[in-house]
Amino acid sequence: MWLCLNYYTMIQRHPTYWFNDGDTILHQKVLSNHDDSDIVYRIHHSKFSWPESPKFLLGSSSRTMAENDLDEELLDGLNGCKYVVLDYEQTIDVNDLVVLLDHFYGKSVLSPESDLTTRIVPILRITGPNQLNIPTLHEQAKKYFVRSFPNNAQELAKFQGQCAEEAMSLAIQYDIRQPQKPLLYYLATQTHLELHDADSQDSRTSISTLSHTISTHMISLFTPLLFTPPPTSHMECTDALAEHWMPLVIAPAIEDSAMGKPLQTLERMKDVNWSECGLCEECVRIKREEWTEEQERVWEIMDTWILEADAEE
Repeated sequence: MWLCLNYYTMIQRHPTYWFNDGDTILHQKVLSNHDDSDIVYRIHHSKFSWPESPKFLLGSSSRTMAENDLDEELLDGLNGCKYVVLDYEQTIDVNDLVVLLDHFYGKSVLSPESDLTTRIVPILRITGPNQLNIPTLHEQAKKYFVRSFPNNAQELAKFQGQCAEEAMSLAIQYDIRQPQKPLLYYLATQTHLELHDADSQDSRTSISTLSHTISTHMISLFTPLLFTPPPTSHMECTDALAEHWMPLVIAPAIEDSAMGKPLQTLERMKDVNWSECGLCEECVRIKREEWTEEQERVWEIMDTWILEADAEE
């Protein structure tokens, strides 16, 4: 249902979160490219009372409907409701607010199993201090956010990088340190890095610069290892490894631009069935251990690269 707030602004009742017995109206200002089309929600204040009542429901923007200069059609039957305008310097995303309401109404409660992109990130963003400022839920979202990313080289080698660009920006914005290293590695391995439009220019520049620096270091470190078949404990195994190195290691790496993806490439090398290529079991075991150690070395040396890059900024 569309209603007129004033001559310039149309508002729409949210199709899901408009309850006839609700006691609180949330008025969300939505800016579009063409006009202002706001959304109103009629909800129950009691749904927000655990574990803390959000400050935005108690602040100066919270008044009764009758205290506001609103269209009579909008006021009809709502005079006793509390009226809260969600008007913040950083615009609140419509979907983020719905995800938050889903949580408080029990439709999709935030949990460790929640999807990163569709649940954890929206709640992390909307509960932050620059938006609705709900500290307890924000900290809970932070915890689940951290759990969504690898914390060692082997896990990172298989990481798919769900919403990595936006996640990195949020990790920086909210000073969430642990995911920044794996996210930075992942972003550094991407040949086409497109940072989230909502990020500030400074944030985009910083992430892009760091990613480029890390990528340069990784290529410099890993290229000699990639293009040089390693020796083994036995001459026969060394010859067999060298014979298959080009088709099984170098060629796939070139095709995948993997010179700058050391963890993934080393993991792929470990997955090759080297026994079928003529290597003995002992040499296969030793090589896989060495490649795992190399993954750990890359993971550890990244700390130095990040510190050096930060010092240069």
